[in-house]
Amino acid sequence: MDDREEVVGRRTPPADRGVQMSAAVHWLRGTCDLDEESVLAALSEICGGLSFEVLPSGRYQYGRRVRSVEGLTVLSEPFDPETMPAVCVEVPGAACEFLGAEKLRAIAGLLKLTRVDFAWDGVPFTVGEMRSWVEARHMRTRLSKATAHEALGARRPGRDGDSVTLGSREGSAQLCVYDRRGPVRAELRLYGDRAAHAGSVLALPVSEWSRAFLGLLRGVVDFVDRSQAVRGEDCPLLPSWAQFVAGAARVVVKLAGAAAPSLERAREWVMTQVSKTLHMLTVAGVRMEEVLERGRTRMRRSDELRLSAWLGARAVTAS
Repeated sequence: MDDREEVVGRRTPPADRGVQMSAAVHWLRGTCDLDEESVLAALSEICGGLSFEVLPSGRYQYGRRVRSVEGLTVLSEPFDPETMPAVCVEVPGAACEFLGAEKLRAIAGLLKLTRVDFAWDGVPFTVGEMRSWVEARHMRTRLSKATAHEALGARRPGRDGDSVTLGSREGSAQLCVYDRRGPVRAELRLYGDRAAHAGSVLALPVSEWSRAFLGLLRGVVDFVDRSQAVRGEDCPLLPSWAQFVAGAARVVVKLAGAAAPSLERAREWVMTQVSKTLHMLTVAGVRMEEVLERGRTRMRRSDELRLSAWLGARAVTAS
């Protein structure tokens, strides 16, 4: 095992901060197609016996909600049984801490995960440092809102501490860094497809979780010295961030998204949305050759692949 790796269940001090870093799951949510009775029985067996109370209202478009120790919740009776899973299970932070890693690992194995929060306490940077990195755009990221200052979250000095949040709950991931509980915590929150992928991480031995989640975090955002190169991929990691990730390899999760537009759809979009503006620019004296050359210089590898697919489809149609 790499000596730099942070291990769940054992505290490893960062090299130069004199603080201890620990890591753990802090939230789980997922669904399954078993009936409520089977899920409750499985949870009771995993947790060594549980009692549940029925709450007066549902949640997340489920009509029935039962709750057990420290807020562990099971929801059933979906509003749309044809399209929704039969049961949703949520394990909030207090329940995660109460149950411990091995029981969480077993619970995660029952579910298709839709939310996973994993947090590191005592990280080797401050909230203020993180804020300065984001404001200076010293990062390469897949978070669509990460570079907007308003997405940083409110400054909350005083007894509530300070926080920086990148990304949104409507997206596939967030990174929240805050200090309101004392040591600075970095919390990775995964939703949807990213959370589902985290199920394979939670199936690993608990001692491997921290490093695996660091890889997922790096696949979402890395903090780099953008003054050292033009492309983010070529920039070195900032020293405190490099110390934190400790050599963990980036893991990029391929998300299901909209299909790339076909040649016909692209042509139709230009004809309906762009052609009038192009005409106006031509009348105003803008040379279309300049526009096309600008487009050529902005081509990326993904654009080249799409163009190749268009040309191939055109050749097939012509033949």
